[in-house]
Amino acid sequence: MFEDEARMTFTEHLGELRTRLIRVCAGLIVVFGVCFAFSDHLFLLLQKPLKNPQLSWLSLDPMESLMVYLKISGYFTVAICLPHILFELCGFVFPGLRPKERRAAMILLGGGSLLAIVGVAAAYFVVTPQLINVMIQWTPETVTQSLQMKATISFILMLLLAFAIAFQFPMVVLILVYLGVVSPQFLKAQRRVAFVLLAVAAAVLTPTIDPLSMMVMWVPLVIMYEACIWIAVLLVRRRENTSG
Repeated sequence: MFEDEARMTFTEHLGELRTRLIRVCAGLIVVFGVCFAFSDHLFLLLQKPLKNPQLSWLSLDPMESLMVYLKISGYFTVAICLPHILFELCGFVFPGLRPKERRAAMILLGGGSLLAIVGVAAAYFVVTPQLINVMIQWTPETVTQSLQMKATISFILMLLLAFAIAFQFPMVVLILVYLGVVSPQFLKAQRRVAFVLLAVAAAVLTPTIDPLSMMVMWVPLVIMYEACIWIAVLLVRRRENTSG
């Protein structure tokens, strides 16, 4: 569907880019307005995994609720508009790609989107409530535990984003195997190095710097790396059988 734009002058490309950017910006503005109008419902949605009758939410200043609602609206706006942004990006870039590169990009976008949804779901339904409950257990009995609105919502949003990004790792590895950049043998040989790099990535992506948060992300990444090796073997075998 993008082939008609393959032959264009430089000026026409700039005009097309401008048109696509205007469409993306217009969509972001409209969706942000809608998200802000329903920001109280979105706040309750983010609150849901932490439903605990023993915990109360705390706001420390009059502007805190507004700033939290703006942040929530911004995150949901990007998430909702991301398919449209990717569509406009593909429409601009795809005409200049070769068929193999275009196929790889489609696989990357489709698989990456699916893995992002899985990562967000895992963080929302499993990781967030368990992680915060474990952290709360360390609160001394003489201290009253409350959840500050701004800090807690920021933590939840960053955790969801971190898992969405971290779960893109398998697709990157598999695309590199598909393009012939790396091989299953290379992935096996560099397993220890990969585990260290994944630990560093988990430490960087997690909202708080503590061993528990890092392990919660690092373990799934290690499992996915091992799964990537087996899938890479199947991809190479299929390629060899097709070429043979």
